[in-house]
Amino acid sequence: MTGFNSLQYLVFTIINLYCMLVMLRMWLQYSKADFYNQISQAVVKLTDPVLVPLRKTFKPVKGVDIASLIFVFVLGMVKVPLMWILAGEWTFEAITSNLFQIVIIGGLTIVSSFGQMILYVIFIGAILSWFRRGNDPLSYLLYQLGEPLLSPIRRILPKTGMIDFSPMILAFALFWLNRVMYDIFAHLWVWA
Repeated sequence: MTGFNSLQYLVFTIINLYCMLVMLRMWLQYSKADFYNQISQAVVKLTDPVLVPLRKTFKPVKGVDIASLIFVFVLGMVKVPLMWILAGEWTFEAITSNLFQIVIIGGLTIVSSFGQMILYVIFIGAILSWFRRGNDPLSYLLYQLGEPLLSPIRRILPKTGMIDFSPMILAFALFWLNRVMYDIFAHLWVWA
Protein backbone atom coordinates (compact mmCIF):
# COMPACT_ATOMS: atom_id res chain seq x y z
CA MET A 1 0.00 0.00 0.00
CA THR A 2 1.51 3.30 -1.06
CA GLY A 3 -0.41 6.18 0.52
CA PHE A 4 -3.72 7.21 2.00
CA ASN A 5 -6.59 8.70 0.08
CA SER A 6 -8.87 11.11 1.94
CA LEU A 7 -11.46 8.45 2.87
CA GLN A 8 -8.76 6.16 4.23
CA TYR A 9 -7.30 9.02 6.24
CA LEU A 10 -10.71 9.87 7.71
CA VAL A 11 -11.48 6.25 8.68
CA PHE A 12 -7.95 5.73 10.03
CA THR A 13 -8.23 8.90 12.17
CA ILE A 14 -11.68 7.94 13.50
CA ILE A 15 -10.43 4.47 14.45
CA ASN A 16 -7.37 5.92 16.21
CA LEU A 17 -9.44 8.50 18.10
CA TYR A 18 -11.92 5.87 19.25
CA CYS A 19 -9.07 3.61 20.35
CA MET A 20 -7.70 6.48 22.46
CA LEU A 21 -11.17 7.07 23.90
CA VAL A 22 -11.48 3.39 24.89
CA MET A 23 -8.01 3.49 26.44
CA LEU A 24 -9.06 6.62 28.34
CA ARG A 25 -12.02 4.65 29.69
CA MET A 26 -9.69 1.87 30.80
CA TRP A 27 -7.34 4.39 32.44
CA LEU A 28 -10.24 6.16 34.18
CA GLN A 29 -11.08 2.89 35.89
CA TYR A 30 -7.48 1.92 36.63
CA SER A 31 -6.54 5.30 38.13
CA LYS A 32 -9.83 5.41 40.08
CA ALA A 33 -10.63 8.83 38.66
CA ASP A 34 -13.88 10.59 39.48
CA PHE A 35 -16.57 8.80 37.44
CA TYR A 36 -19.15 11.45 38.31
CA ASN A 37 -17.20 14.10 36.44
CA GLN A 38 -19.03 15.28 33.29
CA ILE A 39 -16.09 14.29 31.07
CA SER A 40 -15.90 10.84 32.65
CA GLN A 41 -19.63 10.39 32.11
CA ALA A 42 -19.27 11.35 28.43
CA VAL A 43 -16.44 8.84 27.98
CA VAL A 44 -18.53 6.14 29.67
CA LYS A 45 -21.55 6.85 27.44
CA LEU A 46 -19.43 6.79 24.27
CA THR A 47 -17.71 3.51 25.14
CA ASP A 48 -20.42 1.52 26.93
CA PRO A 49 -22.11 0.25 23.73
CA VAL A 50 -18.99 -1.72 22.76
CA LEU A 51 -17.56 -2.53 26.19
CA VAL A 52 -20.62 -3.72 28.12
CA PRO A 53 -21.15 -6.80 25.88
CA LEU A 54 -17.42 -7.61 25.99
CA ARG A 55 -17.34 -7.40 29.79
CA LYS A 56 -19.66 -10.38 29.99
CA THR A 57 -16.78 -12.48 28.68
CA PHE A 58 -13.66 -10.53 29.63
CA LYS A 59 -13.57 -9.57 33.30
CA PRO A 60 -11.17 -6.95 34.75
CA VAL A 61 -7.87 -8.27 36.10
CA LYS A 62 -6.18 -6.33 38.95
CA GLY A 63 -8.01 -3.14 38.03
CA VAL A 64 -7.23 -3.40 34.30
CA ASP A 65 -10.27 -3.54 32.05
CA ILE A 66 -9.43 -6.44 29.75
CA ALA A 67 -12.51 -5.78 27.59
CA SER A 68 -11.07 -2.39 26.62
CA LEU A 69 -7.72 -3.92 25.69
CA ILE A 70 -9.39 -6.66 23.63
CA PHE A 71 -11.55 -4.14 21.80
CA VAL A 72 -8.59 -1.89 20.92
CA PHE A 73 -6.59 -4.95 19.85
CA VAL A 74 -9.35 -6.10 17.48
CA LEU A 75 -9.91 -2.58 16.16
CA GLY A 76 -6.17 -2.30 15.50
CA MET A 77 -6.23 -5.59 13.59
CA VAL A 78 -9.27 -4.56 11.54
CA LYS A 79 -7.60 -1.28 10.60
CA VAL A 80 -5.21 -2.81 8.03
CA PRO A 81 -7.74 -4.86 6.02
CA LEU A 82 -10.14 -1.92 6.16
CA MET A 83 -7.51 0.35 4.62
CA TRP A 84 -6.98 -2.24 1.86
CA ILE A 85 -10.71 -2.39 1.18
CA LEU A 86 -10.95 1.40 0.98
CA ALA A 87 -7.98 1.47 -1.41
CA GLY A 88 -9.54 -1.22 -3.61
CA GLU A 89 -6.55 -3.52 -3.01
CA TRP A 90 -8.34 -6.13 -0.88
CA THR A 91 -7.76 -9.81 -1.50
CA PHE A 92 -8.30 -12.72 0.84
CA GLU A 93 -4.74 -13.93 0.12
CA ALA A 94 -3.30 -10.57 1.21
CA ILE A 95 -4.96 -10.88 4.61
CA THR A 96 -4.03 -14.51 5.20
CA SER A 97 -0.43 -14.06 4.04
CA ASN A 98 0.01 -11.01 6.31
CA LEU A 99 -1.95 -12.32 9.31
CA PHE A 100 1.06 -12.27 11.62
CA GLN A 101 1.79 -8.60 10.84
CA ILE A 102 -1.90 -7.73 11.30
CA VAL A 103 -1.91 -9.36 14.75
CA ILE A 104 1.28 -7.48 15.70
CA ILE A 105 -0.32 -4.21 14.54
CA GLY A 106 -3.31 -5.01 16.76
CA GLY A 107 -1.04 -5.40 19.78
CA LEU A 108 0.96 -2.29 18.97
CA THR A 109 -2.28 -0.33 18.60
CA ILE A 110 -2.92 -0.90 22.32
CA VAL A 111 0.47 0.55 23.25
CA SER A 112 0.24 3.39 20.75
CA SER A 113 -3.30 4.41 21.76
CA PHE A 114 -2.42 4.35 25.45
CA GLY A 115 0.73 6.42 24.90
CA GLN A 116 -1.09 9.00 22.79
CA MET A 117 -3.92 9.25 25.30
CA ILE A 118 -1.51 9.79 28.21
CA LEU A 119 0.43 12.36 26.18
CA TYR A 120 -2.75 14.37 25.60
CA VAL A 121 -3.69 14.11 29.29
CA ILE A 122 -0.27 15.37 30.37
CA PHE A 123 -0.10 18.09 27.71
CA ILE A 124 -3.60 19.48 28.37
CA GLY A 125 -3.02 19.28 32.13
CA ALA A 126 0.26 21.20 31.82
CA ILE A 127 -1.32 23.90 29.64
CA LEU A 128 -4.30 24.28 32.00
CA SER A 129 -1.97 24.59 34.99
CA TRP A 130 -0.65 27.84 33.53
CA PHE A 131 -4.10 29.43 33.42
CA ARG A 132 -6.16 27.75 36.13
CA ARG A 133 -5.57 27.00 39.77
CA GLY A 134 -6.90 23.44 39.57
CA ASN A 135 -10.28 24.22 41.09
CA ASP A 136 -12.33 23.08 38.10
CA PRO A 137 -13.50 19.51 37.30
CA LEU A 138 -11.33 19.18 34.15
CA SER A 139 -8.09 20.08 35.92
CA TYR A 140 -8.87 17.71 38.79
CA LEU A 141 -9.69 14.86 36.38
CA LEU A 142 -6.46 15.42 34.44
CA TYR A 143 -4.56 15.42 37.74
CA GLN A 144 -6.16 12.08 38.70
CA LEU A 145 -5.30 10.58 35.31
CA GLY A 146 -1.71 11.79 35.24
CA GLU A 147 -0.75 11.18 38.85
CA PRO A 148 -0.25 7.37 38.65
CA LEU A 149 2.50 7.93 36.07
CA LEU A 150 3.90 11.24 37.30
CA SER A 151 4.33 10.44 41.01
CA PRO A 152 6.97 7.69 40.45
CA ILE A 153 8.95 10.12 38.26
CA ARG A 154 8.70 12.82 40.94
CA ARG A 155 10.19 10.45 43.52
CA ILE A 156 13.25 9.89 41.32
CA LEU A 157 13.83 13.54 40.34
CA PRO A 158 15.64 15.87 42.72
CA LYS A 159 13.53 18.58 44.36
CA THR A 160 13.57 21.72 42.18
CA GLY A 161 11.30 24.03 44.10
CA MET A 162 8.11 25.16 42.39
CA ILE A 163 8.84 23.72 38.94
CA ASP A 164 7.64 20.16 38.33
CA PHE A 165 9.71 18.51 35.60
CA SER A 166 7.92 15.15 35.76
CA PRO A 167 5.42 15.99 32.96
CA MET A 168 8.33 17.01 30.73
CA ILE A 169 10.22 13.78 31.43
CA LEU A 170 7.10 11.70 30.77
CA ALA A 171 6.35 13.68 27.60
CA PHE A 172 9.88 13.08 26.26
CA ALA A 173 9.56 9.37 27.02
CA LEU A 174 6.18 9.27 25.25
CA PHE A 175 7.52 11.20 22.24
CA TRP A 176 10.37 8.69 22.00
CA LEU A 177 7.95 5.76 22.36
CA ASN A 178 5.70 7.31 19.71
CA ARG A 179 8.66 7.57 17.31
CA VAL A 180 9.59 3.93 17.93
CA MET A 181 5.95 2.89 17.40
CA TYR A 182 5.79 4.94 14.18
CA ASP A 183 8.89 3.19 12.83
CA ILE A 184 7.49 -0.24 13.73
CA PHE A 185 4.08 0.56 12.21
CA ALA A 186 5.70 1.89 9.04
CA HIS A 187 7.81 -1.26 8.73
CA LEU A 188 4.84 -3.57 9.34
CA TRP A 189 2.57 -1.52 7.08
CA VAL A 190 5.04 -1.95 4.21
CA TRP A 191 4.97 -5.71 4.77
CA ALA A 192 1.21 -5.83 5.06
